[in-house]
Amino acid sequence: MADIFLLNLCNMTDSTILIIIIAVLAVAAIATGVFFLARHLRGKIRLNLPVTGFDPGSAIKGSFELHAKKPISGKRLIVSVIGTQRVRTRRGDKTETHSHEVYRKEEIIEEGRDYPAGYQKVYDFELTAPKSLQSELPDNDVLKTLVSAANVIGNRRTEMRWKLEARLVAKGIDLVGSKRIYVNGF
Repeated sequence: MADIFLLNLCNMTDSTILIIIIAVLAVAAIATGVFFLARHLRGKIRLNLPVTGFDPGSAIKGSFELHAKKPISGKRLIVSVIGTQRVRTRRGDKTETHSHEVYRKEEIIEEGRDYPAGYQKVYDFELTAPKSLQSELPDNDVLKTLVSAANVIGNRRTEMRWKLEARLVAKGIDLVGSKRIYVNGF
């Protein structure tokens, strides 16, 4: 079966391959649009933060409004602080960028329940800004030393990006609202 596919692929003209690539990209774009439209029609979460800059260990206080436009069977309602490390490495003429989630602290606001169509409520929350990423690593001095050394050695630049996210984990498509925040010292 794979041999037949490869044989047919080798016999295709460049224009046929280009048409197939464009068709695949169009289908992916349409699927993405349908997903976001379905999420929008289901409801929304809007975050409200009086400030977006925080010192390590300080309180992150805010609220979010949950609006269910259609009935939703929710599994849980959570608020999270998420840290993503972007690493840009330069090797010769090439630059590579990789992103990795390195921090996530969640708080459950509400356990599973059903939200009727037209449901609207404002929820208050308070989370703690991270004190340090090193404290989140397992208690292993050798591992902490290796991580610190890796950040110093090499031709690379790291950047931390933080966001606050409110999410209704639900059957089907989740509702999500997020806002970029800044944690000093990272």
